[in-house]
Amino acid sequence: MLQDGTAWMLVADGRRARVLVEHRRGASLEEPSDLGMEIGEDELYDIQDRPPRSFDRVGAGRHAMDGGRSLHEMEEEKFLKRVADRLGEAEKQKLFDHLIIVAPPRALGLLRNLLPDSAKARIRADIPKDLLGESAPKLRERLTELLRQ
Repeated sequence: MLQDGTAWMLVADGRRARVLVEHRRGASLEEPSDLGMEIGEDELYDIQDRPPRSFDRVGAGRHAMDGGRSLHEMEEEKFLKRVADRLGEAEKQKLFDHLIIVAPPRALGLLRNLLPDSAKARIRADIPKDLLGESAPKLRERLTELLRQ
C-alpha cells in the first residue's frame, strides 16, 4: 500500500470507527476486533437533554447556550476525541508507521484537529468519503483507486 512498515487505515464516521492493519506492504488487510470502536450508551444524549439556557437582560426571552452546535454534533465530537486519543496512544507505542484516514468531511476535519501532532505526522493520506460499510478487500481496492488520483 505505502512504504515499508505497518500501515493503519482508520475508517470512521461520527458514531463508529474501524481500524484495518497492513503489517507489510502488499499484505492483506486485517481488522483486529479490539481496535474497532462504537459510540457508547453513556455518550448518547438523552432526547430530553437540552443545552443550558439563559435569560435576556431585558424582557422574558431565553436562549440556548450551546455555541450553535446540536447535541448530536457534541456527541460525535466526544466520540471522535476518544478515537483520536486511542490513535495517539497507539502511535506512542509505535504500533503503526503510516496512517490513512477515511471519513466523511466533517468527521475528517474533527479528527485532523483532535489528533496529537505525533500521530498527524504519520498521516499519509486522508480521504473525505464515507466507506465505513465496505469490506476489507473492497476498501483495499477503493483505496488503491483513490490514492492513484
